[in-house]
Amino acid sequence: MAKVLQIVERNRASSGLRLANYFIDFALCFSGTILLFGILAVVYSFITGSEIDEVTYQMENINGLVDRVLTMIVYAVLMFLTEWGTNGRSVGKYITGTKVVKADDSPLTAMDLLKRSFSRIVPFDALSFLGKNGWHDSWSDTRVVKLKDFEKAKSLDTDINAIGMKESG
Repeated sequence: MAKVLQIVERNRASSGLRLANYFIDFALCFSGTILLFGILAVVYSFITGSEIDEVTYQMENINGLVDRVLTMIVYAVLMFLTEWGTNGRSVGKYITGTKVVKADDSPLTAMDLLKRSFSRIVPFDALSFLGKNGWHDSWSDTRVVKLKDFEKAKSLDTDINAIGMKESG
């Protein structure tokens, strides 16, 4: 486990903000999943020459476990791509003013975000937030912080550390 900086811990997002992030991101990912599978159904119908009604009927009657696993994988991939492409922010995090950072404030890597995203697949991950950290935060050594407060605290920390430094010139 990585070293956890106090500046990260002091600026963590509240449970309410985290819940808002979840609902916003889940709604968008759900919509994206429906759109993705709709496009796949049309493409499959076009390639095979099947009627679109037949393809959608087959998709609607897929095994429940297969449906759940595919949906969770698509959700994890969409969350990974979103957070990776925006350096730790999803649509929900933009709306709530939060961001994912490493617990030690080192730069986020694709592997960190992959761990974080695929940890969400674990059943009951959402309930893990009843404790201090959710599993997808703990396992990836990441935290969600209030961005403005975090950036302000980092700036103050930098300014304090600069006091007494000799200017070159």
